[in-house]
Amino acid sequence: MTETTKRPARRTDRTAAVVAEVKAARKVLGDEPMPLTGGQRPAKGRAHHQRESNRWQSIEMSRRLAATPGWDSTILAAAFGALAKDEAQHVRGGLIHLAALAVAAVESIDQEAA
Repeated sequence: MTETTKRPARRTDRTAAVVAEVKAARKVLGDEPMPLTGGQRPAKGRAHHQRESNRWQSIEMSRRLAATPGWDSTILAAAFGALAKDEAQHVRGGLIHLAALAVAAVESIDQEAA
């Protein structure tokens, strides 16, 4: 007679749970085609995004030096930085980074609530 060992219950992966929520929200958005940078003067918009990215990066650095960081400055610096890029693959990389930051921020909220 062989003895079976009971495996410990698997912990739900926090990131997978958040990504499942993101997938559901993404389905609601639909597939409307849209350029990455809108408006009549996309280059002017990217220049604005770069200035805002620089401003939020400065705020983020000041907060980190003061040991008072927050997701808001981190996410805004990343968002504006991603949208300031000229080449689509760089924008894509920045948006992937932004998505990762957003998931981490949601996980932080969930962890605080637990």
